[in-house]
Amino acid sequence: MFQKKENAVDRATKQKMREAENEKLIYDTWPQSRENGKLKFVIRFGAVTWGLPTFLIYSVIMMVLNFFVKDSVKYDFAQAIIAILFFVIFGTIYGHFIWNKNEKIYRKKFPYKKK
Repeated sequence: MFQKKENAVDRATKQKMREAENEKLIYDTWPQSRENGKLKFVIRFGAVTWGLPTFLIYSVIMMVLNFFVKDSVKYDFAQAIIAILFFVIFGTIYGHFIWNKNEKIYRKKFPYKKK
């Protein structure tokens, strides 16, 4: 029983250390990202950095499944177009979420710095 509490404390300590490191990284790099603007950030880190790689991984998995299980898994050009639109749209939403999260962390330390 005591061992589990120790592990929980260790996990909580490690989590706080990761959060502090993340905040320091945001404090150091966020001013440059803010200068580039929200639209550029959302497209770069959401659509391009998350959406396109996720689409590529999905496509490879679907092609491999299509190769081995020809009858039940169909992956064609139309499905690829739908998939890329889906992943780019959700990547954009993800980028918007990350922008807002980073902005909140940055404003906690620098509340009066407006863009």
